Amino acid sequence: MDNAPYHSVQVNKPPNQSNRKSELVKWLSENRVTADITMLKTELIALVLRHKPPTPTYALDEMVKKKGHQVLRLPPYHCQYNAIELIWAQIKGHAARNNTSPPFAGNSMLALLQDAINNVQPEDWSKIVNKTERDIMSDWDRDIHIDNIMESSLIISVTDSDDDVTDY
Repeated sequence: MDNAPYHSVQVNKPPNQSNRKSELVKWLSENRVTADITMLKTELIALVLRHKPPTPTYALDEMVKKKGHQVLRLPPYHCQYNAIELIWAQIKGHAARNNTSPPFAGNSMLALLQDAINNVQPEDWSKIVNKTERDIMSDWDRDIHIDNIMESSLIISVTDSDDDVTDY
């Protein structure tokens, strides 16, 4: 799943500095933390930070979990790791190549998209899933290689190899 805002709606999202004191107190009480409106905002923020969950919980993840599945979130700006995005590009390409009527002419465009969807074969899915897996592994290997290079130390000697200082 990508990180589109509608996929990332948080459940019980902790308030932050920009929230009003009343919102901070409300969140704290809903999370069984004693707080009242007479406290300073900095005290309330400190309580929120102390009691907020270590990782955010997303509404969509919870829905999926209830059905016995787990969400895999893609890194931002890496749609090439999402087989569905690549199939969708194939569908749009087919529709664009075969669009002979005026652009987006109602029913004809819908029929064109339906035809494009029907043309997606199991072999197409298999090829694209294999390609995304290869891309992921290739990028992973490259990241490890770059990380190893960055971690290796570069040693530059600042001492002269000879005693003469006549290099000028």
